[in-house]
Amino acid sequence: MKFELPKLPYAYDALEPFIDARTMEIHYTKHHQGYTNKFNAALAKHEDLNTPLEKLLSDLTLVPQDIRNAVQNNGGGYFNHSLFWSILKVNNGQKPSGALAKAIDSSFGSFDSFKEVF
Repeated sequence: MKFELPKLPYAYDALEPFIDARTMEIHYTKHHQGYTNKFNAALAKHEDLNTPLEKLLSDLTLVPQDIRNAVQNNGGGYFNHSLFWSILKVNNGQKPSGALAKAIDSSFGSFDSFKEVF
């Protein structure tokens, strides 16, 4: 099983000013790519290991001892970064809506007041 770096759903600079483009690029091309490469190198030692990543990480006893640390560290890094990219969103100035907006208004009076507190 071989893992690939997932495609980012936005440009490196899409989350500025909160996360700058250079930080995003380094995190994606260096950190995440490094985890991906090392994870794949470990898995290449046991090509018959075709267990889904989530299952491997949730039960490391399924992973051969000689690659267990590499799978835990690099497979975990691969998974965490993949999750990280998928939950970051470009907001474009939108405010919360629905139940979240009501809870913020109830607790803070308005979204602007909420932002001032935090």
